[in-house]
Amino acid sequence: MKENEGTKSFSPASVLRALRRRKLFLLLPVLLLTPAIAFYALRMPPRFRARALVGSDPAIAGRSSLVRPDALVALNAQDQLRAIRETILSTPVLERVIREFRLYNLPPASAPAVDIEAMRARVEIQVEGPESFYVGFEGAEPVQVRNVANRLAGMFLDRKSDLRGRRVEQEDNFLDSEVGVLQTQLRDEEDNLKLYKQGVAGELPERLAANLKQLENLQQQIHGKTDQITEAEARRSTLTEEVNALAGQGVLDTEAPARTGAEITLDQLRVKLRDLKTRYTSEHPEIRQTATQIQELEAAKTPAPVVRSQPTPVQLRYLGLQAELKSIGPRLESYRRERDALTADVQTFERRVNSAPAFETAVSKRARDASLTRTRYEALLARQQEAKLSHRAEKTDNDFSYRIIEPAQTPASPSGPHRVRIIVAGFLGSLALGLLGVFIAERANPSFETAEELEAFTGLPVLSSVPSIQTAPERAGMGKNKQPGNESQAFLLPGNLTAEQSRHFQEQRLAPLTDPGSVAAQQYSILALKVHQWMAQTGGKTLLVSSSSGAEGKSLTALNLSLALAAISEGRVLLVDGDLRLPQVHERLGMKQEKGFGDLLAPRGGEIDGYISRIGALDVLPGGIDRTNPIGLLASGRTREILARLKSRYDVIVVDSPPVVPVADSQILADLCDGVVFVVRARQTRPELLLRALESLGAPKVIGLVLNDVELGATPYAYAYRYYQRHYLGRS
Repeated sequence: MKENEGTKSFSPASVLRALRRRKLFLLLPVLLLTPAIAFYALRMPPRFRARALVGSDPAIAGRSSLVRPDALVALNAQDQLRAIRETILSTPVLERVIREFRLYNLPPASAPAVDIEAMRARVEIQVEGPESFYVGFEGAEPVQVRNVANRLAGMFLDRKSDLRGRRVEQEDNFLDSEVGVLQTQLRDEEDNLKLYKQGVAGELPERLAANLKQLENLQQQIHGKTDQITEAEARRSTLTEEVNALAGQGVLDTEAPARTGAEITLDQLRVKLRDLKTRYTSEHPEIRQTATQIQELEAAKTPAPVVRSQPTPVQLRYLGLQAELKSIGPRLESYRRERDALTADVQTFERRVNSAPAFETAVSKRARDASLTRTRYEALLARQQEAKLSHRAEKTDNDFSYRIIEPAQTPASPSGPHRVRIIVAGFLGSLALGLLGVFIAERANPSFETAEELEAFTGLPVLSSVPSIQTAPERAGMGKNKQPGNESQAFLLPGNLTAEQSRHFQEQRLAPLTDPGSVAAQQYSILALKVHQWMAQTGGKTLLVSSSSGAEGKSLTALNLSLALAAISEGRVLLVDGDLRLPQVHERLGMKQEKGFGDLLAPRGGEIDGYISRIGALDVLPGGIDRTNPIGLLASGRTREILARLKSRYDVIVVDSPPVVPVADSQILADLCDGVVFVVRARQTRPELLLRALESLGAPKVIGLVLNDVELGATPYAYAYRYYQRHYLGRS
């Protein structure tokens, strides 16, 4: 089933039909508001308006060649409209005028804001040309209106001259103070920039090239010092090795003195003693004798005299190397200190090079700020000089002023109110309000109007579109144009209808009985033919007629369908009132309330024949009197048994059931019947309610829909109905 995105389609025809249906929504605002607005407009007192023309002095035009262009622009009324309004509509001006002419009862202190606003609403300021404007006033007395308009124009001229002097003085003072402030600010910013540059002179962007060159020189000096240190360390290492080699050769030992005979003998004895000890023990006599001789010689030995000699060349070389080696240490320490100092200088210059961009940004910002301040200062200084020249020109040129060109005159006729316009506007407004009410009412009721809308929403076929049935026959001139439809269904009732029966059937809108030639009766006949075809194709006999809620015409449809089926069917037709809660079939047919379907379903209901009544060719089984526990009765096995027995006796059985959504009776009866015809009332059944009811019954059971209470003019084929009524029924 399709989602409902708005079942109504707006077209000129649908709009006209909506206006016809909702004519009260349209007419009530017009009938109520328009007279009230007209009464108010006619009761409004007349209003008079007077205007004074104010413009620049014509002397300006004669001396335009001597006047600067900016002075002429200053007198342009269009450009100065805001200033004009502020001057004339200011509270002091209005309060003074109110007190002079006693327009309102003002207290002695100050005028209330309400009276001032009311006064502003009565003043009119309108630009007439480039150099002129009107000052108008509206009121109930013509003479007072003229005088107030002229007074407002005169006060504008007075205040304009006073304001011009104060404006010149204020402008001069303002410009002087602003120039002084900017001058001080510019001086401070330039001093700060100068001090900043002095503080970071070595790190400024313009010193970047010199710093880079100095950094390169320092790095070269560091490399040189490193090379000197390397060479000195290598020299010291070489000298150390040579000194150690000379020391190992005994270059420092002194020359041995000449040996005596005793010393030579002593040495020989010592050698002999060592040899003897290798061969004999210490107790050997020869060893003892030799040892004694050695002792005697040692005791008698005297030291030889020392003889000093001159140093050799090797010793001189050794001493020179020692002196050179001692001088290398201090020199290395001096080289290292110089390299460390150069390294510190390199770090300093590297910091200057790396910080140059940041200082460049800071200097640029300070210089830019100072430049902007200087630009503003020079522009404001030029403006100050120009303003002073202009003010001196204004002081010497007394002809630059406004004057009253055309005083206000006493109005001869009222300027308002425009009563016709007010009435027309009120009528149009009330009409628009009525149209809005119609639109809201239509949108608030998203129901179905045509069979096409219903089919598009449900996807189910619409078997018949039944128009509204009048409670009286629509036929005109029945005596002189007898319709054939009367004879075709005359057999429905035995004998002729009495006047009371005819009136009752007309009130109950039984079209097949009272007006068989009407469009409604023909639509029921079409519905009966389609139901008959469905029964012939499917073999079904029982047909349930239901709706989603009450007051949608399901009982009326079931009754008229049964009458139409009885007229075209050769077999027997039975109408069963399955609405055990609120049976209506017996009332519509004018039958007495007797036992019926509910009583028959009771355990001791008895035989079927005692409950069936006959109306012409139609058999009727009314709802009955017993309405207790209708769901229990319908859900019992006896209900299925009774319907099976009725199927064996009748060819067509139409069951009128309760609404689907409120109660469960229709769902029980739908399971017992072969098919369901669902009744939808145009402009009343809501889409969501219909969707809920169809989902409850189940789509396979529903053979089609009946759109009840349709407006013929709403259908695309309305001309066909009108043609039928005009030419076949003789109705207009």
